[in-house]
Amino acid sequence: MSKFVTRLNMVSGKMEWGLLDEDYDYWQEIARSRYGDMLHDEDRNEKYSRGLKKAIDAVHARGEKANVLDIGTGTGLLAMLAVRHGADKVTACEAFQPVAQAAKLIIADNGMEDRIKLVGKRSTALTVSANGAGDLDERCNILVSEVFDTELIGEGALGVFIHAHEHLLTQDVITVPYAATVYIQVIQSDFLAQHNHLADNIGLNVPVEWRDCPGSASVHDLQLSQLYPRQDFRRLSEILPLFDFCFSKREGLKFQDARTLQVTPRKAGRCDAVFMWWDLKMDPESDIILTCAPTWAQNSDPQVEAAAVGPQGDAPATVVVPSRPPWRDHWMQAVYHLTPQLKIHPGNPFFVHAVHDEYSLSFGVSHSATTNTDHLKHLVCTCYAHIVMNRSRMAMLSNVARVKFWARTLQKMASPNLNLLYIGAPSNIPLLAAKQSWKNVFVIENDHLAAQILRTWLKATDGETRVTVIEKLTDLVSDIDFDSQKIDVIVSEPYFTCALLPWQHMLILLSYVEHLRPHLSPNFKMVPWEARIKGCLMEFDDLWKIRAPVGTVEGVTLDKFDELMESAMAKADSSIEPQPLWEYPGRILSDVFTVHIFDLDRPLVKDFLSVSGTVEAVTGGKYNGIAFWVEYSFPLDGTDMVWTTGLDGLPQAGEYVRWNPYHRQGVYLARHGSDIARGEKLSYECLIDYESGEMSGKFTLLSGGDGQPTPPSETTKPPASASASDTLQ
Repeated sequence: MSKFVTRLNMVSGKMEWGLLDEDYDYWQEIARSRYGDMLHDEDRNEKYSRGLKKAIDAVHARGEKANVLDIGTGTGLLAMLAVRHGADKVTACEAFQPVAQAAKLIIADNGMEDRIKLVGKRSTALTVSANGAGDLDERCNILVSEVFDTELIGEGALGVFIHAHEHLLTQDVITVPYAATVYIQVIQSDFLAQHNHLADNIGLNVPVEWRDCPGSASVHDLQLSQLYPRQDFRRLSEILPLFDFCFSKREGLKFQDARTLQVTPRKAGRCDAVFMWWDLKMDPESDIILTCAPTWAQNSDPQVEAAAVGPQGDAPATVVVPSRPPWRDHWMQAVYHLTPQLKIHPGNPFFVHAVHDEYSLSFGVSHSATTNTDHLKHLVCTCYAHIVMNRSRMAMLSNVARVKFWARTLQKMASPNLNLLYIGAPSNIPLLAAKQSWKNVFVIENDHLAAQILRTWLKATDGETRVTVIEKLTDLVSDIDFDSQKIDVIVSEPYFTCALLPWQHMLILLSYVEHLRPHLSPNFKMVPWEARIKGCLMEFDDLWKIRAPVGTVEGVTLDKFDELMESAMAKADSSIEPQPLWEYPGRILSDVFTVHIFDLDRPLVKDFLSVSGTVEAVTGGKYNGIAFWVEYSFPLDGTDMVWTTGLDGLPQAGEYVRWNPYHRQGVYLARHGSDIARGEKLSYECLIDYESGEMSGKFTLLSGGDGQPTPPSETTKPPASASASDTLQ
């Protein structure tokens, strides 16, 4: 059976009706749960297992039966580990019904359905009754739970543990984990600061109210291991323990708390942000510790951390780093941006103020230990720019090389006889054009708040009288909006807020241009004029885990989970997904190949694109994914300048690659990775649906072969093996 539902069309930007399987929501919920990367976390699994065993043995040593409660059981893994380690009674609860149903199948598949009581409720709804009328016959003396996120408490861990202590647990309960500690480090980073504060660039002033705004209230979670000390950031403090949470003691947990730490800097600097991560003590003796510290912070000496501060890395640092620390995408590290950005001086103390409520943390810095911290409880955007522009977009607009590139490109084309139209999300491109000799500069922006943000920015740069902002959908624009003049040049990055995959930005632009053709001059120019979808074979260190089957974990079979996730992702997820690949290390295994070239001056003549070809591995490795991105060609100084949304530079085969950090790339992750030898080829059939902007296809490793990649061939209809909803194999 199918049903009609409304979905956002990424290309048109409109909500549209579509026909979907009646169980689509069910499958989507399972696919979005993404337990896979967590279950692939061997360090997590092993330390939870050891912590559970130690707790069960300790209860047995007291002469008591081990009565275990697993809150938020997910797949049932921790409950099953409790059984394996000798628990006498195990109750597991899971409120997310699709996963609770899966846990029931998984527990039965491991032959433990008679040993584990599974309750499909939130823990706060559980009841205790000795007469058998409740979910629990008695209070439990062991609690195991994994209800943590990047901020530790963002999923409601404090409420879960406090309620459990008050209603579900014995006084002498042992919790796994036993406790947690939050760590912070104050840093200076131009790169990260630009994610929260737009930079003044070549005369483009930022409105004062934007500078003073604290920014988005949501946590900025990143893989901090991919930022490098002295290159991407400077340390302004040691690594500092901040908050301690003892989960085994009710009195060790507070819904709200505040702390102020004094820091005496060794170097001058500017406090741009606070890095945060946490660790879990899995047992009372802290023999088993699970850490979320970034690679460069693990096993390092705090004194060495502080000595490493220097404007250009002028002080040597010796940091002992594990070669392959545990990879986690479910628990990353967090960046808390600071407003104002306090300037500090050697030997003069400054103070870090921190508060937490039930779900989140907030930070501020000052020169006074007695600064009122009430404002830290309500750090939200007040200028609306952070609502219209996400953090990556802000950093993109602040990038000096990008601004200079656009200034040169526009200046070379500017003429008092030409009308320019900018199409895209709010940008500093219209501000640049306003300072040049164009006849007229127009901007189309149908979102009212975005239009207001652009007008505010234009006013700050004295460009409001030079730029006309048209608040309409492109298909509703009339000649009157352009003062009955024709558009000679269309300029676009392209970048659109609603786009997720790199080619969706391009397709949205082409869709808008089609609506505007009656308003274009006969010889109008597109800037950029050409786009190329590029790709390369990859060996990702860890990213492949989010799609790969789990198999067996700590002796527990999760085949039923693998089957469920494979089915859910095939039905609800696109096979090529957006990811910020700069956060995920990987080696390139092939030369870069071109999937297709688009002439942006010309309209699309079909509803889809179907291309096929082969690509050759130029070095051996473990093939587990394919990265895709878009490159654009711009006319500049008589040559074509290429701007890429993908690879940053041209790495040699087998090298680790760097990616454009301001764009998400598209990535296909092979569910089952394969060893690939030099000279071995992979064939591809790709289908791009111009209506949705989604790309799918079929990828097949071919045995043997040598020579150059085969040029892509275009077909006029979708191959039978690759429809818009197919999963790549």
